[in-house]
Amino acid sequence: MELRNIRSFIKVAEFENFSKAAEVLGYAQSTITTQIQQLEEELGVNLFDRIGKKVVLSDKGRSFLLYANQMMKLESESIETISSNCVPRGILRIGTIESIASSFFAPLLETYIKTYPTVSIEVTEGTTLELFSQLEKGLLDLVLLLDRPVFRPALQTVYSKSATVPFFSAADHPLAGQKNVSPKKLEQETLFLTEKNNNYRQIFDEIAAKNNLSIQYIQEIANASCILYLVEQNLGVSLLPDYRLLPSLKEKKIALFTVEGFDIRMDLQVLYHRQKFVSLAMRRFTETVEEFFAAL
Repeated sequence: MELRNIRSFIKVAEFENFSKAAEVLGYAQSTITTQIQQLEEELGVNLFDRIGKKVVLSDKGRSFLLYANQMMKLESESIETISSNCVPRGILRIGTIESIASSFFAPLLETYIKTYPTVSIEVTEGTTLELFSQLEKGLLDLVLLLDRPVFRPALQTVYSKSATVPFFSAADHPLAGQKNVSPKKLEQETLFLTEKNNNYRQIFDEIAAKNNLSIQYIQEIANASCILYLVEQNLGVSLLPDYRLLPSLKEKKIALFTVEGFDIRMDLQVLYHRQKFVSLAMRRFTETVEEFFAAL
């Protein structure tokens, strides 16, 4: 059984698309097709169900994916253990959420890439639940996200830092800088909120329900940069993670305010699968995250 065929199988499973897997791996699509056919012949089963142009894992394919990821883990572990070279190498697959990707993630990656140029980075953006699913399937090496403390048996938290999710407005808005605003005041405002499956949006909704708030003007926008821009234009108020607001706060485009009963705190966390071999590239990334925030 060829490792390159297994590697191609994992990529097709990740993208559910032969041509996308071929593009990422640098192969012709026909090569990927041949590799998957060879695997299926060796195993005597169909690994994918083909529905039009889309392919999805069959029941046997889902079972084999667990073994395929273990084989890739053993390959990485053996290379790193036997090699006398202590420089991290290989591919590092990182998952993160939009609010992180659009704020400090680029300078964090810049630091890592400059320090460890021999590591190839692959970044996936998604919701927390999507990232957990990919991590548990072995499609990601680690994730960097903002959430309540994560307690999932399969996942290990290797770094955690507290973050707040404050309310903010334009610098000249009447609520700018105010403390302990009555929750009822929010009913009079246009609120720019992230999508409902966002973790801190869920906490906001829970607290709003406890306070019997009936907010008439909600604009639901999935992109944090767009929300920030609209608030800067004094079109409404919002709440976002504190790290996302720092540049605008420094430029005095926005100001914070607090609302009584709304103290939303979450943790920036780095997680990986407990059964995954922790490569040198993964360890160095976690160290880079720690050093990056220590320097802020």
